[in-house]
Amino acid sequence: MSPELSLAKAYEKYFKIGAAVAFHNIDSYYPVLEKHFSSITPENEMKYSSIQPKEGVFTFDKIDRIFEVARKLGIKVRAHAPVWHNQTGKWMYQDGDKPASPELIYERIDAHSKAVCERFNKDVYAWDVVNEAARDEVFDVNTGGSPVYRESDYFKLCGEGFIEAAFKSMAKYSPDAQLFYNDYNECDPAKRERIVTLIRTLQDKGCRIDGFGMQQHYFFEPDYDELKRSIETYAALGLRLHITELDISLMATLNPGEKRLKPEDEGFKQYIQQALHPTPEKLAKIGDIYVKLFEVYRSYSDVIDSVTTWGVADDYTWLDFFGADPNMPKVKQYPLLFDENHEPKPCVVRLIEDAEAGR
Repeated sequence: MSPELSLAKAYEKYFKIGAAVAFHNIDSYYPVLEKHFSSITPENEMKYSSIQPKEGVFTFDKIDRIFEVARKLGIKVRAHAPVWHNQTGKWMYQDGDKPASPELIYERIDAHSKAVCERFNKDVYAWDVVNEAARDEVFDVNTGGSPVYRESDYFKLCGEGFIEAAFKSMAKYSPDAQLFYNDYNECDPAKRERIVTLIRTLQDKGCRIDGFGMQQHYFFEPDYDELKRSIETYAALGLRLHITELDISLMATLNPGEKRLKPEDEGFKQYIQQALHPTPEKLAKIGDIYVKLFEVYRSYSDVIDSVTTWGVADDYTWLDFFGADPNMPKVKQYPLLFDENHEPKPCVVRLIEDAEAGR
């Protein structure tokens, strides 16, 4: 690749190019971040268990380092997922030896929002205020619960009120950053309907919600028409859109279905066998999918402000550890735009050429 070619510069007229980073790798990724990216997202370092492992005890050392590097790079941060059902200490849900009341949980959310906003506001352009609060599976009337919301500890104690509380708190302490709801499987029609209901409920309650984060984790070939319908549906709510956690599992090139293969599924063993020795054609197909996805993203750049991959390069990706069966060999994934040596894959050149040609 020519030294002057930059993914971020090629996409300046379309949207920011971002990547998720971690404390343990941000320094090693500095050269590629400096050249090709215009936004970063802390992968885990801004979640409750990292910043506030115990009530009132804040540990900022790791996240401070990420913000220090961002300032050195001269780029802003997408601050990810303060309120999430995972990576949150049990203290959030307890009041001594009894369950915490909704009011106490709201007070704790508000105190956390105040602390992180006071520390990081000047370097943050968007917050994923609440992450993955919509129900993922189809509602079964026989099991009870909500047809819209995930049965998280937050929901069991507060109902949907914790989402409203989080957005109103963040709006109070971060008036200048964009506030996002973030979720996955967002192009599945049934879940899309639940997400739309969640967002409209927030809007009806007077919450400031500026955007929706479409995670875009792919474990099967994308349905590009469904992606377009989803973008149009969410944009019709008056929201800005960010692609927030984009990656393409090797499974996407080997899975003939439309759902992620799990260890108990028929075909999972065959996937493992093929994935242990991926052909050059299958690896190249990951790049082909990126090219097609970015073609869609560019065509909606009037509503999409940022596209973030969930990781920088293939030497470190959460997918190497996700959904694994301990009784089967580990499968190396190649889901990102840069290889294990931090070099751009051939598809990056295609993405730059397409952007510069206005295709």
